[in-house]
Amino acid sequence: MALRAARTLLRASAPRIATGAARGLAPAPLWRAQPAMAAVAGTRSYISVVKYTRDDVVEKLDAYRAEVFSTNWADYLNLVYNGPFWECEFEKLTGIVQPYLHEPEVGQKWAEVQELMDVLYQCE
Repeated sequence: MALRAARTLLRASAPRIATGAARGLAPAPLWRAQPAMAAVAGTRSYISVVKYTRDDVVEKLDAYRAEVFSTNWADYLNLVYNGPFWECEFEKLTGIVQPYLHEPEVGQKWAEVQELMDVLYQCE
């Protein structure tokens, strides 16, 4: 199936290339290279434009911990429905807490949240 599609594409582009070559023109490329994107893609590091203050991070950690800790872990349906959202929020928290991990209060709260998620995964 894929081979058939490739042959069809080659046949459709062959007359255009042949007519260009017959007139003395260089054949047109089938794709256009973007050298600027290639140069940037190799050297770009992680950059985030979202900035949170320390108070925002502590508030988000407390709210997340309270939500996950206070749910009924024995309710399978609740865990199935809310689990993916908690995991997504946990990934977001992982990124926004990094600048404040050196502070004792934030580091301790983050360790508690990580332990909470480890226990939750063990209980599932």
